[in-house]
Amino acid sequence: MLAMILVAGCVKDQDFELPQTGHEGPPVKVPFSFMDPAQDGFYNFDVTEVSIKTERSRRVNSKKTYIPCTVTVTANESVKGFEAAGQIRGRGNSTWEWYAKKPYRLKLDESAPFLGMPKNRDWVFMADYRDVTHMMNLVGFGLARCLEVPYANHIRYVHLQLNGDDMGLYAVTEQVEEGGHRVVLDPDEGILLALDVNDGPDDEPDATDNFWSDVYGTACAVKFPDDAAGSDVDRVREEFAVLEEAIESMDWEEISSLLDVESMAGYLLAQEIMGNVEMNNGSSIRSGYINRYCDTTRWVMGPIWDCDGGFSYDWSDMYDSRGWGHTYFGNYSYLVFGSDPYKRIGKYGSYPHWISDLFGVPEFVDLVKDIWNDRNEKTLQYLLDLIDMAGASISGAARQDLALWGISNYSFRTQVSGLKNWLTNRFDYLDTVINAYP
Repeated sequence: MLAMILVAGCVKDQDFELPQTGHEGPPVKVPFSFMDPAQDGFYNFDVTEVSIKTERSRRVNSKKTYIPCTVTVTANESVKGFEAAGQIRGRGNSTWEWYAKKPYRLKLDESAPFLGMPKNRDWVFMADYRDVTHMMNLVGFGLARCLEVPYANHIRYVHLQLNGDDMGLYAVTEQVEEGGHRVVLDPDEGILLALDVNDGPDDEPDATDNFWSDVYGTACAVKFPDDAAGSDVDRVREEFAVLEEAIESMDWEEISSLLDVESMAGYLLAQEIMGNVEMNNGSSIRSGYINRYCDTTRWVMGPIWDCDGGFSYDWSDMYDSRGWGHTYFGNYSYLVFGSDPYKRIGKYGSYPHWISDLFGVPEFVDLVKDIWNDRNEKTLQYLLDLIDMAGASISGAARQDLALWGISNYSFRTQVSGLKNWLTNRFDYLDTVINAYP
């Protein structure tokens, strides 16, 4: 039976059929149905009032040290009132370092279905500082659903007060981690890897849970098993090397026996649709994840995470915190993987070599084309409907947020229009490019 979650009178379905109790077996993927986003039960765009008060009103100024806090959710028509104890700290990379509006990580003392999302302790408050629309992560998570990349995140919008200070509009979502309603893994044999240089040996040389992969030299950090070190890390590195060797051999039968190739094809299509240049970090995929339920199951690409590095962002004004930059939606025709991804012919060409080698396998290229041709028109319409639905609900809060932080000299209305036009042009352009992949 499809796992269902009842919250505030609405049934929330998931992308997977989960075991009845515990982790007795891997989840079974449920095919995505392209219904009206307003009807499928996954979304709720009401802006909820949330107040967080820290112990003795201490400032949240560390990404490593949690501060005890109390969180209060004010009830509205779609969300139940809620009050709980927890802890809060900072999170993120560029947004935390350079911008006035900070992202946060909230850890409740006890699991709860926070804001109507499936029950857990760990929640992420995304500042969306550069993103005036507050919908780029929503588009990325929507793409994950449409292209059936496992474990698509929910999003809920909140107006946050922190120690009585107005912090504006935040998007709240799940932390990427092992869990029954997150990334479902076997507790003994499951693996969740971050493929991100920010967690890897270069940036975190003193960490005990990261390594350079044996074949392609990919920056890896073990997110599950928890607190991995020593033999756990060695086991994960050896298991990942088996997958890498299969990709290096370009043996389709071997690759498809070890890798959920549909999830990989969907993941790469989603990144190209968004134009996410975070893919181009040499040995790293910033905010990239891959997981495996247990030793006898295939590796699965995902979840998709951190999507505001695409959409033709002008990286030259990335450091501008004064509100005179943060320009998106320019050239819709630049390509993350180029016109020939195997030969790395494109603007960047610095994405990991194991990705380009996959595009050297004819069967994988055919799969990418098949998924694209089957879903691209329905996916575009779904995303445009999603943007319209969310935009109508959050517009007032988004405008207030823009006035509060002076994020950009672009208005909410023009940026939402820019996002929709860019996506429409992007899909039309990619239709020719993807079908011409050699």
